[in-house]
Amino acid sequence: MKKKSLVALLVCTMTLASTPVAVFADSYDDQIEAKDKQINKLKTEQADAQAQIDALTADIETVNKKVKELEAKEETLTNETLELQDTIAKLKVRIAKRQEKINAQARDTQVNGQASTFIDAVLGSDSVSEAISRVQAMSTLVGANQDLLKQQQEDEKAVEEKVQENEAKIKELAANQEELANQKEAIANQQAELKVMKASLATEQAKTENDKKDLQAKKAAAEAEAARIKKEQEAAEKARQEAAAKQAAAAKKAQEEAAKQEAAAKEKQTTNTSSSSSDSKADVEESVTTPSNDDSNNGGSISTEPSTPATPSEPEEEIETPSTGTGGKDHSNSGNMYAYGQCTWYVKSVAPWVGTYWGNGAQWGASAAADGYRVDGSPEAGSVVVFGAGQMVGDWQASGAYGHVAYVQSYNASSNTITITQGGMGFSNPGGPNTQTLSASGFQYIHRY
Repeated sequence: MKKKSLVALLVCTMTLASTPVAVFADSYDDQIEAKDKQINKLKTEQADAQAQIDALTADIETVNKKVKELEAKEETLTNETLELQDTIAKLKVRIAKRQEKINAQARDTQVNGQASTFIDAVLGSDSVSEAISRVQAMSTLVGANQDLLKQQQEDEKAVEEKVQENEAKIKELAANQEELANQKEAIANQQAELKVMKASLATEQAKTENDKKDLQAKKAAAEAEAARIKKEQEAAEKARQEAAAKQAAAAKKAQEEAAKQEAAAKEKQTTNTSSSSSDSKADVEESVTTPSNDDSNNGGSISTEPSTPATPSEPEEEIETPSTGTGGKDHSNSGNMYAYGQCTWYVKSVAPWVGTYWGNGAQWGASAAADGYRVDGSPEAGSVVVFGAGQMVGDWQASGAYGHVAYVQSYNASSNTITITQGGMGFSNPGGPNTQTLSASGFQYIHRY
């Protein structure tokens, strides 16, 4: 009697990958931090510039004070120049009148002669005392003329000195005016430089602030996108868990039905065996016959050979053992019930003959063997390679809880390496194919035939 082993239907319970799909918040945080440092640096530079501006402002105040002093001095010089010019003008008028008088006396002297004037004065006197008086008068007149001439000379010298003094003050005034103009120009230049410096720093800070705002906006957008993706993943995970729960319930129900069928088969087999034993005993008892009275029997004989017992009936349903190399059950028409983006989904999509309820990647070897497939350590193109929980897949490690599966694209016997294609949330293309070449040793392989 053949016995049928029951295969438990396993449900894939792989969770969503923990690695974010497209979150750049950390990168934006680094850039924003760099902008903050730049802004702080600009603020420090602005503070230094403001200190320089304050110092220059103090210099400007000093210069302005000096300018005011120069302006006051300029005003004083201007007033002194006006007074000097008035004095010179009066002296010139006085000199001109005196010069006219001197010129008249000179002409009279030239016409009449000085000596004859004195002789006439003496000779025309009535007495000696009158002559003396006349001589004294003439001497007084000559002395007055000499005083007039001397005063004229002094006034002319004074005018010349006043003119030189006036010219010196005018030159000083011009020099002061030039210095004042230079001071004002220097102040204007300093003020312009300060304004340019402040405007430049303000512009650079404003630009940096705008760059920071742009980065903050991009970060917010990235976080929103990450939240959206996470929400979609959570929804997909919830749907997958609900489907897994339904599959688990279906598997449990199938196990219970299989257990009932096996118990019924055993009970029926026991009943049939008991019935066959009773029938055989009855046949043995009835195998002894009485002699026949028919003369034609020539006395006949008694048969002591028992009849052949009836063969027990077979059960209605046979229990079959798993296949060990002739090819397991083809599940090509079962559809892909695994979650998209998982390694199991990818292998089912490229090798539709694999089972739909083989569980997580690490469970596929046992599930496939129970389903009649050949499972061994021999690599072969077209087979499925199974990685245990936490087993290394080349230079990376499979999940410590779920393992991993991949499709063997080719096998290189000379280097003992396999080239596989695979899927999974940890790859840039979760739906696959993602190609990798690695050593073929140490893995289970599920073979189609």
